[in-house]
Amino acid sequence: MEIVLEVPVFRECLIVRRLNRFVIEVEINGSREMAHNTNTGRLTDVLVPKRTGLCIPLKRPRRTRFRLFAVEYRGGYAIIDTRLQEDAFAAAVDRGLLPWATSCHVASRRPQLGSSVLDFLLDCNGSEIYVETKSAVLMGPGDIAMYPDCPTERGRRHIREIIAHAKRGVKIALVFIAALPGARGFTPNPEGDPEIPGLVRRAVEAGVIVKALGLDFDAGRRGVRLYAPSLPVVLA
Repeated sequence: MEIVLEVPVFRECLIVRRLNRFVIEVEINGSREMAHNTNTGRLTDVLVPKRTGLCIPLKRPRRTRFRLFAVEYRGGYAIIDTRLQEDAFAAAVDRGLLPWATSCHVASRRPQLGSSVLDFLLDCNGSEIYVETKSAVLMGPGDIAMYPDCPTERGRRHIREIIAHAKRGVKIALVFIAALPGARGFTPNPEGDPEIPGLVRRAVEAGVIVKALGLDFDAGRRGVRLYAPSLPVVLA
Protein backbone atom coordinates (compact mmCIF):
# COMPACT_ATOMS: atom_id res chain seq x y z
CA MET A 1 0.00 0.00 0.00
CA GLU A 2 1.57 3.17 -1.30
CA ILE A 3 2.67 6.15 0.82
CA VAL A 4 1.86 9.06 -1.44
CA LEU A 5 2.67 11.97 0.86
CA GLU A 6 4.97 12.25 3.87
CA VAL A 7 4.17 14.23 7.01
CA PRO A 8 7.55 14.19 8.75
CA VAL A 9 6.70 16.45 11.71
CA PHE A 10 3.61 16.00 13.85
CA ARG A 11 2.60 15.67 17.50
CA GLU A 12 0.21 13.31 19.21
CA CYS A 13 -2.69 15.04 20.93
CA LEU A 14 -5.84 14.13 22.80
CA ILE A 15 -9.19 15.40 21.54
CA VAL A 16 -10.92 17.46 24.26
CA ARG A 17 -13.82 19.13 22.47
CA ARG A 18 -14.84 20.98 19.34
CA LEU A 19 -15.23 24.68 20.08
CA ASN A 20 -16.60 25.65 16.67
CA ARG A 21 -16.36 24.52 13.04
CA PHE A 22 -12.71 25.52 12.74
CA VAL A 23 -11.22 25.15 16.24
CA ILE A 24 -10.67 21.98 18.26
CA GLU A 25 -9.42 22.02 21.83
CA VAL A 26 -6.73 19.37 22.28
CA GLU A 27 -4.28 18.32 24.95
CA ILE A 28 -0.58 17.99 24.13
CA ASN A 29 1.81 16.82 26.84
CA GLY A 30 -0.67 17.84 29.53
CA SER A 31 -1.26 21.36 28.14
CA ARG A 32 -4.47 22.56 26.52
CA GLU A 33 -4.00 23.92 23.00
CA MET A 34 -6.22 25.19 20.21
CA ALA A 35 -5.91 23.31 16.90
CA HIS A 36 -7.22 24.49 13.54
CA ASN A 37 -9.67 22.21 11.72
CA THR A 38 -10.10 22.58 7.94
CA ASN A 39 -13.07 20.20 7.69
CA THR A 40 -16.50 21.81 8.07
CA GLY A 41 -18.39 18.50 8.33
CA ARG A 42 -19.87 17.44 11.65
CA LEU A 43 -17.37 14.55 12.03
CA THR A 44 -19.32 13.21 15.01
CA ASP A 45 -18.09 9.67 14.34
CA VAL A 46 -14.45 10.80 14.35
CA LEU A 47 -14.02 13.85 16.59
CA VAL A 48 -14.70 11.94 19.79
CA PRO A 49 -13.41 13.30 23.14
CA LYS A 50 -10.41 11.40 24.57
CA ARG A 51 -9.54 9.95 21.17
CA THR A 52 -5.95 10.34 19.99
CA GLY A 53 -5.31 12.89 17.26
CA LEU A 54 -2.29 14.02 15.25
CA CYS A 55 -1.39 17.71 14.99
CA ILE A 56 1.02 19.63 12.79
CA PRO A 57 2.75 22.63 14.44
CA LEU A 58 1.94 25.80 12.50
CA LYS A 59 4.84 27.86 11.18
CA ARG A 60 2.90 31.09 11.71
CA PRO A 61 0.59 30.48 14.67
CA ARG A 62 -2.20 32.94 15.38
CA ARG A 63 -5.22 31.93 17.39
CA THR A 64 -4.17 28.30 17.00
CA ARG A 65 -0.67 26.83 17.23
CA PHE A 66 -1.47 23.52 15.56
CA ARG A 67 -3.54 22.01 12.76
CA LEU A 68 -5.39 18.80 13.56
CA PHE A 69 -5.02 16.55 10.53
CA ALA A 70 -5.83 13.01 11.65
CA VAL A 71 -7.76 11.18 14.37
CA GLU A 72 -7.53 7.61 15.61
CA TYR A 73 -10.24 5.51 14.03
CA ARG A 74 -10.82 1.75 13.97
CA GLY A 75 -7.21 0.86 14.67
CA GLY A 76 -5.76 3.40 12.23
CA TYR A 77 -6.07 7.11 11.55
CA ALA A 78 -8.75 8.96 9.59
CA ILE A 79 -7.53 12.06 7.78
CA ILE A 80 -9.90 14.93 8.51
CA ASP A 81 -7.69 17.68 7.04
CA THR A 82 -9.12 18.53 3.62
CA ARG A 83 -5.89 20.26 2.58
CA LEU A 84 -3.92 17.09 3.24
CA GLN A 85 -6.52 15.04 1.38
CA GLU A 86 -6.16 17.31 -1.65
CA ASP A 87 -2.35 17.23 -1.48
CA ALA A 88 -2.45 13.43 -1.36
CA PHE A 89 -4.83 13.30 -4.32
CA ALA A 90 -2.50 15.54 -6.31
CA ALA A 91 0.50 13.35 -5.43
CA ALA A 92 -1.38 10.20 -6.46
CA VAL A 93 -2.29 11.76 -9.81
CA ASP A 94 1.26 12.92 -10.51
CA ARG A 95 2.62 9.46 -9.73
CA GLY A 96 0.12 7.77 -12.04
CA LEU A 97 -1.52 5.76 -9.24
CA LEU A 98 -5.18 6.37 -10.09
CA PRO A 99 -6.47 3.99 -12.78
CA TRP A 100 -8.70 6.59 -14.46
CA ALA A 101 -5.92 9.22 -14.55
CA THR A 102 -2.71 7.30 -15.32
CA SER A 103 -1.77 9.65 -18.17
CA CYS A 104 -2.49 12.82 -16.19
CA HIS A 105 -0.63 15.33 -14.08
CA VAL A 106 -1.84 18.32 -12.08
CA ALA A 107 -1.64 21.38 -14.33
CA SER A 108 -3.05 23.83 -11.78
CA ARG A 109 -4.93 24.12 -8.51
CA ARG A 110 -8.01 26.27 -7.94
CA PRO A 111 -8.66 26.72 -11.68
CA GLN A 112 -11.36 29.13 -12.76
CA LEU A 113 -14.07 27.66 -14.98
CA GLY A 114 -16.64 30.29 -15.85
CA SER A 115 -17.86 31.60 -12.50
CA SER A 116 -16.76 28.40 -10.72
CA VAL A 117 -13.50 27.75 -8.91
CA LEU A 118 -12.72 24.02 -8.85
CA ASP A 119 -10.00 22.10 -7.03
CA PHE A 120 -7.77 20.91 -9.88
CA LEU A 121 -7.11 21.05 -13.58
CA LEU A 122 -5.42 17.92 -14.92
CA ASP A 123 -3.44 17.70 -18.14
CA CYS A 124 -3.92 14.24 -19.63
CA ASN A 125 -1.68 13.96 -22.70
CA GLY A 126 -2.89 17.32 -23.93
CA SER A 127 -6.55 16.98 -22.97
CA GLU A 128 -7.93 18.68 -19.87
CA ILE A 129 -10.00 17.29 -17.01
CA TYR A 130 -11.33 19.60 -14.30
CA VAL A 131 -11.68 17.97 -10.88
CA GLU A 132 -13.78 18.74 -7.82
CA THR A 133 -12.97 16.67 -4.71
CA LYS A 134 -15.21 15.99 -1.71
CA SER A 135 -14.19 14.66 1.70
CA ALA A 136 -16.01 11.48 2.77
CA VAL A 137 -15.13 10.89 6.43
CA LEU A 138 -18.19 8.99 7.56
CA MET A 139 -18.40 5.21 7.58
CA GLY A 140 -21.75 3.62 6.85
CA PRO A 141 -23.00 0.02 6.98
CA GLY A 142 -20.81 -2.52 5.23
CA ASP A 143 -17.75 -0.25 5.55
CA ILE A 144 -19.07 2.05 2.84
CA ALA A 145 -17.76 5.61 3.12
CA MET A 146 -20.35 8.35 2.76
CA TYR A 147 -20.67 12.04 1.92
CA PRO A 148 -21.94 14.31 3.34
CA ASP A 149 -22.43 13.93 7.08
CA CYS A 150 -24.63 17.05 7.32
CA PRO A 151 -26.62 19.38 5.04
CA THR A 152 -24.26 21.17 2.66
CA GLU A 153 -25.45 24.10 0.60
CA ARG A 154 -21.90 24.53 -0.69
CA GLY A 155 -21.71 20.89 -1.82
CA ARG A 156 -25.06 21.12 -3.62
CA ARG A 157 -23.94 24.29 -5.39
CA HIS A 158 -20.65 22.75 -6.49
CA ILE A 159 -22.32 19.65 -7.95
CA ARG A 160 -24.93 21.73 -9.77
CA GLU A 161 -22.15 23.86 -11.26
CA ILE A 162 -20.17 20.87 -12.54
CA ILE A 163 -23.35 19.35 -14.04
CA ALA A 164 -23.88 22.59 -15.96
CA HIS A 165 -20.27 22.59 -17.18
CA ALA A 166 -20.46 18.92 -18.22
CA LYS A 167 -23.61 19.60 -20.24
CA ARG A 168 -21.62 22.23 -22.16
CA GLY A 169 -19.03 19.61 -23.07
CA VAL A 170 -16.40 20.25 -20.40
CA LYS A 171 -14.62 17.09 -19.24
CA ILE A 172 -14.96 17.12 -15.49
CA ALA A 173 -14.55 14.65 -12.59
CA LEU A 174 -16.15 14.52 -9.16
CA VAL A 175 -13.88 12.58 -6.81
CA PHE A 176 -14.91 11.46 -3.33
CA ILE A 177 -11.98 10.93 -0.96
CA ALA A 178 -12.79 8.25 1.60
CA ALA A 179 -10.18 9.36 4.09
CA LEU A 180 -10.63 6.75 6.79
CA PRO A 181 -9.30 3.22 7.23
CA GLY A 182 -10.95 0.22 5.67
CA ALA A 183 -13.52 1.69 3.31
CA ARG A 184 -14.81 -0.87 0.80
CA GLY A 185 -16.78 1.57 -1.36
CA PHE A 186 -18.52 4.92 -1.45
CA THR A 187 -22.13 6.07 -1.59
CA PRO A 188 -23.83 9.48 -1.29
CA ASN A 189 -25.53 9.88 2.08
CA PRO A 190 -29.23 10.85 1.94
CA GLU A 191 -29.37 11.22 5.72
CA GLY A 192 -26.63 13.84 5.59
CA ASP A 193 -28.26 15.80 2.77
CA PRO A 194 -31.26 14.33 0.92
CA GLU A 195 -30.45 16.27 -2.27
CA ILE A 196 -26.90 14.99 -2.75
CA PRO A 197 -27.66 11.43 -4.02
CA GLY A 198 -29.94 12.77 -6.75
CA LEU A 199 -27.40 15.39 -7.75
CA VAL A 200 -24.65 12.77 -8.03
CA ARG A 201 -26.92 10.63 -10.25
CA ARG A 202 -27.63 13.69 -12.40
CA ALA A 203 -23.88 14.31 -12.63
CA VAL A 204 -23.30 10.80 -13.97
CA GLU A 205 -26.12 11.26 -16.50
CA ALA A 206 -24.53 14.55 -17.63
CA GLY A 207 -21.22 12.81 -18.33
CA VAL A 208 -19.33 13.73 -15.16
CA ILE A 209 -16.64 11.18 -14.23
CA VAL A 210 -17.57 10.11 -10.67
CA LYS A 211 -14.81 8.30 -8.78
CA ALA A 212 -13.79 7.45 -5.21
CA LEU A 213 -10.51 6.48 -3.58
CA GLY A 214 -9.38 5.40 -0.11
CA LEU A 215 -6.77 7.17 2.00
CA ASP A 216 -5.68 6.92 5.61
CA PHE A 217 -2.68 7.96 7.69
CA ASP A 218 0.08 5.52 8.62
CA ALA A 219 1.62 7.00 11.77
CA GLY A 220 4.49 4.48 11.81
CA ARG A 221 5.54 5.36 8.25
CA ARG A 222 4.66 9.03 8.84
CA GLY A 223 2.67 9.38 5.66
CA VAL A 224 -0.64 9.35 3.86
CA ARG A 225 -1.38 5.88 2.52
CA LEU A 226 -3.31 5.23 -0.68
CA TYR A 227 -4.88 1.89 0.19
CA ALA A 228 -7.57 1.93 -2.51
CA PRO A 229 -6.82 3.81 -5.76
CA SER A 230 -10.35 3.03 -6.95
CA LEU A 231 -13.33 2.31 -4.71
CA PRO A 232 -16.70 1.13 -6.05
CA VAL A 233 -19.23 3.98 -6.26
CA VAL A 234 -22.68 2.78 -5.27
CA LEU A 235 -25.61 4.91 -6.49
CA ALA A 236 -29.14 4.01 -5.37
